[in-house]
Parts: sequence; C-alpha cells; structure tokens
Amino acid sequence: MEESFKPILRYVDVIPSNHQGKPVFLLRDPLAFINEIVVVPQYMGFLLALMDGKHDLRDLQAEATKRLGQVVPIEDIKKLVEFLDEKGLLWSERFEEIKKRAYEKWLKVKVRPMAHAMQAYPVSPAEAKFFVEDILKLAEGVVQEKTPRVLIAPHIDLRVGARGFAESYARFKPEKGARIILLGVGHHLDFPISVLTKDFATPFGVVKNDKGGLFFLTQSRKLNLFPDHMAHRMEHSLEFQMLFLHYLLGEEFVVLPFLVGPFLLFKEHKKLVEDFAQAIVELFDERTYLVLGIDFCHLGLRYGDPFAVTEKERKEALELDKELMESAFEGASERIEELAPKAEKMKVCGFSCLYLLSLIMKKLGKKCKGEIYYQDALPFGQGSVVSVASAGIYF
Repeated sequence: MEESFKPILRYVDVIPSNHQGKPVFLLRDPLAFINEIVVVPQYMGFLLALMDGKHDLRDLQAEATKRLGQVVPIEDIKKLVEFLDEKGLLWSERFEEIKKRAYEKWLKVKVRPMAHAMQAYPVSPAEAKFFVEDILKLAEGVVQEKTPRVLIAPHIDLRVGARGFAESYARFKPEKGARIILLGVGHHLDFPISVLTKDFATPFGVVKNDKGGLFFLTQSRKLNLFPDHMAHRMEHSLEFQMLFLHYLLGEEFVVLPFLVGPFLLFKEHKKLVEDFAQAIVELFDERTYLVLGIDFCHLGLRYGDPFAVTEKERKEALELDKELMESAFEGASERIEELAPKAEKMKVCGFSCLYLLSLIMKKLGKKCKGEIYYQDALPFGQGSVVSVASAGIYF
C-alpha cells in the first residue's frame, strides 16, 4: 500500500465497548455486506474520522504521533488501514468485489428473507404466533367499529415499543383481498423512494408482492422508484410491520413496500415525490390501505445530544409529534415543511413519511378523521428517548 493512499471508511456503526478488558470500538456494517463485527482499539478511533478520502497515510501517521505523544511508525498505520480494507470496511476494489457478490446473491432469490428473526422475534411459526399475541394483549379491550384506511405504527425494537404496536394493530382489520401499501424509513437509503420488488418472508410463510400495483407505478406512471436492493435487504422498519400484517391477515392480502429516504432528497426530487403521491392516490381503491412504520424524535446522549433527556425535552417531543401527525391528517404539507428545521433538530426519522402522507391526503381530497391512539417517549439508551405513536385515519 502506497503512503499516498487516501483511505475512505464506509458508513459503519461505531459502538463503544470492552474487549478482553480493554476499551474498543465495534465496527458494524448496517447494510450487512460484511457480517463480521470488526474490533479496533478506542485509542486509535480518532483515525477513523480522518479516513475521508482527503488524508493520506502520512497525514494519519502525523496525527497519530501528535495525539499519542510518541512516534507512530508508518507501518502501524498501513497495518490498520490494510486490516480495515481486508474486512471490507473501506471503499476500495476489494469492497467492490464483496458488493458485487452480495448483489449477485440477492438477485438470485425471489423472496426477501427475514433479516431480524431470532434477534427481534422468533422464527418458528408457533413461537412467533405466541410472540405477536402477547404484544396484542397489551391493547385488550379496544373496541373498533371501523378499520382505519391509514395506519401509523412504530418500528422501534418490538419489545421496547410493544404497547405502540399493540395499539396500532389491535385496530387494524382490513377486508380479505386487501392491498397494503407500506411506507417505512430507509435508515440507510440514498434515494428519495425505493420500492421492494420481491415477495416478503415472515415466520408465517411468504407475503406476495402486489405486482399489479408495481406494474402500474413503474410502467403506466413511468416512475423511477430506485430499487435500492441492499437498503431493503436489512431494513427493519418494514419487516416489523410484516410480522403483524401476516399474522392478522394470513394469505388474504398483497403488499407494496417502499422505503422513504431523507427529506433533503425530497426537496431535490420534488416532482418525483409529487408524482409518486398522485400515483398512490390513483391506486387507492376500496381495498387499499396505507401503513406507515415510523418512529419520531430521537433525543439524548445516545443520539449525539450534549444532554440527558429531562421531562421538558420529553414533553416537547410529544407535542411536535402530535403537530406533525395532525398536519398529515389534514393534508397540510406546507405546515409540515415549516416544521422541518425543528424536526431535523429533534431527529424525527419518520418526517419524510409524514410529509408524503400529507401530500397523499391532500390529493385524495376526502373528508376524513385522524385519531391518535397512543403516544410515548420511550427510554432507549442512557439519558435518551425515542418517541413513538400509534394513529389512524378514517374515511
């Protein structure tokens, strides 16, 4: 490796931990091109931030010597960079080969496999049935005369957010033969909207993709919906909804799943977003339902804030969530845009989905009623919370 090489670290999760009694960082690939957890000493962690394509190995050596107060041989820098490259964590020819093999494998399968089974929920049908039923029991006593046509549910860890999932899905009873349009947060999506073109595996079998709806969007409406395969492969925001939908509806429905990217991309691709919302409206017949798998504010130490969350921040989060949902119910997309800076500051990960919902509701032009069933700001890490909600729209 030449000393003029300027390494670029891929986007990875960096998790502080201890290994063999020493402080380390665990590096995890959120897209799972690489399944291995890579361990690096914490005292060398500052070098990761310098692997941005702007600093060569000599720059890294100079900074390491400065930070550590002793001469760091260039061989030690090369060793670290080569190690990360071997593990597939750098943008390089080696990673391109790894990525190529992952795509080839993905394109051969007809069904999107379960990515979070065994970790987030049981994989066997019997155990998954008990798991889902135990969650739904948290909303026992809910009396629902009419099923919402639009449902908002969390996508946080299923156990942490169990009450929220229960409040949503205890009220959701679509008719047989339903089409469920799913909008989930693309946490690692580099496009404004990405469609999943595969069927979807759950512990209860396989849910069929709505090929008719997909054909309409891509052929009749000629929308470029960026099938970002790797983002779909590991994303939990849709997978968690599928677990409940398949349990509740059995084989009597089809699904049209989309991941939604950051709002910045919405602003750059305004016409695509408007056209997509209009196309969804045109698909919205009497058997069509819309489900959003979203969370709201992410506040506190875990999420980069310089403070532990107090009751004041918790209250502000729930007030913002309520205003966002009510604006979406009313189709008030302009109001949601006005709230974008505040939502960005409070890290509302479902903001783009809510904006898209507001466009859909505006274009539907139906008399409707929105109802918030449940809100909470759930502890999630030391001094941190994630706010969640369950809600529905009736028309």
